[in-house]
Parts: sequence; structure tokens; C-alpha cells
Amino acid sequence: MRSARAGIEAGLSGAVSALKADENVDLELRPSREARFGDYQSSVALKLARPLRRAPAQIAADLAARLDLEEATVEAVSGYLNFRLRPRWLQELVKLAAADSRYGSSDVGCGQRVQVEIGSVNPTGPLHIGHGRSMILGDTIGRLLAFTGHQVSREYYVNDQNKQTRLFAASVSARLHGQEPPPGGYTGGYVAELAEQAKAELPGIEAMSESEAEPGLRHFAIQRMVEWLDRSVSRINVHYDEWYWESELWRRGLPQAAIERLRAAGHLSEREGAIWFSPAVPGWEEADEDRVVIRTNGEPTYFASDLGYLLSRFEDRGFQRVVEVWGADHHGYVPRMKAATALLGLDPQNLQVVLVQMVNLKEGKMSKRQGRFVTLDELMDRVGSDAVRYFYLLRSADAMLEFDLEAALSQGNENPVYYAQYAHARLFNVERTAQKTHPNLPAEPDLALLDKPWELAVAKEIARWPETVETAATALEPHRLPHYVQRLADSVHGFYQAGNELPDNRMVVPDADLTRARLELCRAARNTLRIALEQMGVSAPEHM
Repeated sequence: MRSARAGIEAGLSGAVSALKADENVDLELRPSREARFGDYQSSVALKLARPLRRAPAQIAADLAARLDLEEATVEAVSGYLNFRLRPRWLQELVKLAAADSRYGSSDVGCGQRVQVEIGSVNPTGPLHIGHGRSMILGDTIGRLLAFTGHQVSREYYVNDQNKQTRLFAASVSARLHGQEPPPGGYTGGYVAELAEQAKAELPGIEAMSESEAEPGLRHFAIQRMVEWLDRSVSRINVHYDEWYWESELWRRGLPQAAIERLRAAGHLSEREGAIWFSPAVPGWEEADEDRVVIRTNGEPTYFASDLGYLLSRFEDRGFQRVVEVWGADHHGYVPRMKAATALLGLDPQNLQVVLVQMVNLKEGKMSKRQGRFVTLDELMDRVGSDAVRYFYLLRSADAMLEFDLEAALSQGNENPVYYAQYAHARLFNVERTAQKTHPNLPAEPDLALLDKPWELAVAKEIARWPETVETAATALEPHRLPHYVQRLADSVHGFYQAGNELPDNRMVVPDADLTRARLELCRAARNTLRIALEQMGVSAPEHM
């Protein structure tokens, strides 16, 4: 059963084509902002007025006359088309949504292999609350892509070859020998703990020279940090399919191969003893600043590793698309990576970058080197996984997020996750109440009995779930999920409130047939709410 929007779009597209209009015209189909304009509204007639040289009202009336939709009725008003979902269609949808454990899923991804690389911060300290936002957004994007028919692999890129990880190893080494970390080094208590662990598990490490001990000590410290990070992200219901180490790129010769490819194509130059990348490429004019690939001392930059990482994913491992989730402070790096992708002979359109703004919390500062920050684990200890994930998804990635601890800890309607979960638990309670009141309910519901405005309001929100999923997955905008959940929960609570105002409107009533029909609606809403929360990585409790 196609979504309501898909059905309306298909019919409208055919009607527009029948007018000999441009088939690629934007249909301008949107959910209506006010109920008096129906459930969906299109202003396509206004767009067609100039090319067809007719009044919008005439075009809208002509289109309406050509439309005979299964999903909705249509009326032309002042040049607009207003669509109202048919109760009969909604009733059939309720039956489908109640029975389908993956309601809203699709195969629009056609099995495309997508890698989602998320949260790959330097493994030099605990995760702070800002890191958690990137990870939750990326994980939810991965869930959405998998739900819409993509083959998804979630990956953490473990930097273990750059300057910061060497400084991290030097800090551990200093603590190992009872010294202060070097200037700009890491001073948190966890560094001293790692030094004690290294002393116990790497016999003789103290007696080695610094240069001799450095590779092994660095690998040990980073491996322990990776284990720590894995435990932390598991607490927020994030799980990686791969922890890919930067050193593996160099072992496989991938950065070297990328550098040689760029050199052969004339995109590398030597100046002042260093190797520079010239990223000028048509279409990516923003990336016109040259960057060092190999320093004068022969050391590669992080950009050299990133070149190899591109080959690893697109060529070596055959991913068809890569989605990166980066902090907003990396915005200047995006055009450079796009240019490098193109110059390596890859399609830059297949590299998508989602930039994530910071998280504000009134407590603490964030500096891993100084050891002063609010960790993700601390936030988890305060409010739990569900609240962290839900609140982190409330705003779009490009908007700053202020985490409201007071709201997250409350058990009232001001807490959106509590509000949503309470709606789910309330629906589950209806199931028990119905079975107690009517032990022998009809096996099949008579859904034609669902004709009250508050009943149809719930059904209409259920109907919008498939299009919400598809839009969120296509646009890589997971913040659409909590907004949808809020609307569905609103409709559920509205249905419940109607019963408080008048006993005949309750979900469970003396009439067994009407109770069975409303129970089916509750099952559909509960199933949809559970699936939506699951896509957010949030639990759907049966009792609260």
C-alpha cells in the first residue's frame, strides 16, 4: 500500500502531464498547515499559470476535474488544490499499520551499500556531550537508511598516526615516569590510569627509551581508549560494524596510492621541501587553497591519510555512498575533500557530509587536554539513554542544541520523551483493558465504525509515517522523527482526552464491535509509535 503522499503525487503528476505542461514541474505538494485546507495542499496551478497562459483558478479546477484518487478527495480553491484523505482509505491503512512490524519501511535504497562514518574523534580521552550528538545523529541516519532498503555499515575511524595521538602517547609516557605531560599534552586523571595499566601489562616498558617504547605504548593507550569509547557509545545504543584503524590504511598502501595518483595527474607540487595538494577543480571553487600532504620532514599530514581513506571506502571496500558526520568546525574541510574525491576519479556526489553544531550545557567546560569537560557517561548517569538520544535529535544538525537537564529529568508533558513513551504505555494499557472488559472480542474489526474526528486524526498521523521516514532518510534529517512522534503522541492523547470528556468516546466502551475497531486503531498507533521510537534508538515501554 503506497503512502498517501505518493498516491496523490502520482495522480497529480498525471493530471499535470495531461495539460501538456512541463512534466518536471514541482508539484508543490505539502501537508496543509490548517485543517480547513485539507490534509495536503498543492500550489502547482500557480506555477503553471505563466507557461499555460491561464488563470491559476482555471488550471486548478481543470486539474481537480481530472483527479480521481483512491487516497483522497480534491477541491480547487482560489488556485490551490486541497486534498482530504478518504476515511475509507484511512480505515484500510489502520489494518495494515496494526499488522506490519516494519510499517513504513521501503526498498527505495535498492540495496545500495552505504558507509556511515560517525563520531571519529581522536581516541585521546573520554567522549564529551558534544561528541554524543554526532554519534546519535549518525547512528539514527544509519537506522533510517537501513529501514529504507540500504545496506549500511557504521564505522568509527580510529586515528592512531597523527600528531595528537603521538602527544597523547607522550603524555602517558610522562606519567609512566612520574613526570608532567609535555606542553599542550593531556592531563586528565585517565592518563595516569593508563600509565599504571601500561606498567602492569607491558613488562619492561619503563626501561625502554622513549623512541623505542613509543609505538607500543601509543597502540596500547589507543586500544584502551577504543575499548572505553565502545563501552560509552553502547550505553547510548550506538553500535559500530567496524573500528577502522588509520594505520591499516598505510599498511595497505592506500594513502601512498592516492598520492601517486594525484601526482601523476599533476595535482601535487613540491615547494620548500614539502608536497602540496592543489585542489582547484571545476565545481569546487571553494577548495582553491593549497594544502600540505607531506611535510618537509617527510611526515604525512592527516589529509594524506584521508586521501587513502577515500580509496579504502569507495574502491577497496566498494561502498557506493559514504555519509560523514562531522563537527561544524570542519565546514572548511568539506570542499577540499569533495575536490580530492573528484581528482581521484571518484564521484564527489557520493560523499555526503552532515555538519553538526555544538551542544550547550550549563555545567563544565570541554577540553580533553586539560581534563575539564562534561562526559557523555556523566550525562547518561544523570538522565539515561532514552532522554539523551531523544533530546539530541530534537533539533536539526545545523542548529545549536541546548540540553535542558530539568526537562529531561521531569516526568510530565514538558519532557517530550516521557510524553511519547507515556502515549505508548497508555495504548498498551488499552489492550489489557479491552481484553478484561470484552473477553470475546470479534476476531476482525469493523473499521467503518472509525469515523469520529479524533479517531481519524490518529489515523491521519499514522498515514504520514511512511513519507516521514522516506523524507528523513533522503534528506539525512533525523530530527524529523521526534517531531513526527510528538504529533502522533498528540493525536493519541487527544483521543484519550475525548473519552474523558464523554464516556461514549472512550477507547473501550460497552459496545464490543466499536471497542474492537478502536482497539485496532490503538494497535496501529502503538505499532507505529514503537517503530518510530526504535528508529530513534529510544525504547517504547509498556508500563510507566
